[in-house]
Amino acid sequence: MTTHKSTAVQAGIMPDFAQAGVVLCRSAEFVTSDDSVVSGDTIQMVPIPKDAKILSIEVYYSDLPDGTTGTDIGYGGDADAFMSTIPATGDNFVRWPGSAYDNNAAGVDSFLHTFTADDTIDIAFNSAATKIPTGQKIYMAVYYKMVGSLSDET
Repeated sequence: MTTHKSTAVQAGIMPDFAQAGVVLCRSAEFVTSDDSVVSGDTIQMVPIPKDAKILSIEVYYSDLPDGTTGTDIGYGGDADAFMSTIPATGDNFVRWPGSAYDNNAAGVDSFLHTFTADDTIDIAFNSAATKIPTGQKIYMAVYYKMVGSLSDET
């Protein structure tokens, strides 16, 4: 099990502008470079600051090989907090909330999840039958706002 990092995570830039009503977005791209992503691996895609309240996550996979299933979207404390068991074969675009792959077991706990420490939004490949080939692209955009910018939001 290896943890890979997108260039966004490597940069560590996490916008944390707490202005009332302002929605922030951090995006990332990960391109496989050496067939090194395999079953059991995690890609840390988007860095998220403490006190960020997650509003939406969008993920695009380029043409991943057959058998790339069981893919989860979450973070260090909960690997499938947002989406679980996504079939990532072929071109695929998923959005949370509102996807067929939302983690229903988490119920409302993951909706408007607020981070209590700096973390990352991750993709975990749990059942990839083969290595992810070189040159495959994964994109992620995370929309959030900072808690405390409006007095009625915690």
